[in-house]
Amino acid sequence: MNAQSDESNTALARVAELESIKSDLVSKENLFQQSDLTKLQKLLPDNVDNIRLFLDMQGIAMSYGTSIQDISVADQSQKTSIQAIGPSSKQYGQMALSFSVNISYEKLGLFLKDLENSLRVVEVKSLSFTADNKTPNLYKVSFSLNAFWLNPKTPTTLISQ
Repeated sequence: MNAQSDESNTALARVAELESIKSDLVSKENLFQQSDLTKLQKLLPDNVDNIRLFLDMQGIAMSYGTSIQDISVADQSQKTSIQAIGPSSKQYGQMALSFSVNISYEKLGLFLKDLENSLRVVEVKSLSFTADNKTPNLYKVSFSLNAFWLNPKTPTTLISQ
């Protein structure tokens, strides 16, 4: 009976400790501005959110008088290798996205700069050019990139200050 009481007291102490940690984390989270939390959610969302990604890419393209075309998506987080058996322990997911835009060379540099400064974390894997015979100053530029998101199924390490 005494051992059972000790176990219960230990469990209750652990629950109180976890409640204290939770309360501390909630108070730290409340110190952030809502706009900063929104930016952080956009930077690394906790789901694929490919619609938002397409809208962001389209918004950048539209600012240069073009639109994205030939869209293709592949979820890279579900690929398994011989070494990986069971659920993924990666803290992030990855989606391969490809699309093309018709754009001038001058505007392409600005497009890439906007893509770089976008809040969404993307990695440009490749891009290729095809000249447009009908319009000499326009190129069809095909992009292949990876977009990332946090995997909510894996624990993240908390950084104490």
